[in-house]
Amino acid sequence: MPASEIEPFYKEIGRRIQTRRDRLGLTQETLGAKLDPPVTRASVANIEAGKQRILAHTLPQLAIGLDMDLSELIPSETPKQVASTRRVEAELAKKLGRSRGKKLTAKIKASRQEKNL
Repeated sequence: MPASEIEPFYKEIGRRIQTRRDRLGLTQETLGAKLDPPVTRASVANIEAGKQRILAHTLPQLAIGLDMDLSELIPSETPKQVASTRRVEAELAKKLGRSRGKKLTAKIKASRQEKNL
């Protein structure tokens, strides 16, 4: 995979970080300062965009800084499943509207998880 291509796994983690950070009203700079060692606002922006990989010891720090469980931060799906889910959601959103499309995607995902149990 070319270095310039964004990997879906990191893009999804970045999306989760940004969503939670926005919900908490934190700036990228504030979140970066909570990490040890601290990271710059630009680094947080790159992480949120999925352009920068996250070191293993930084993941729990991010979860703590965002007041969330580590399991909420890390996608349980493989990168291909994450990308596939996003494509399905986008198609359903076009056809059914965003809210109904996401609800249907969630039902499909729950059904798959039940079958895997």
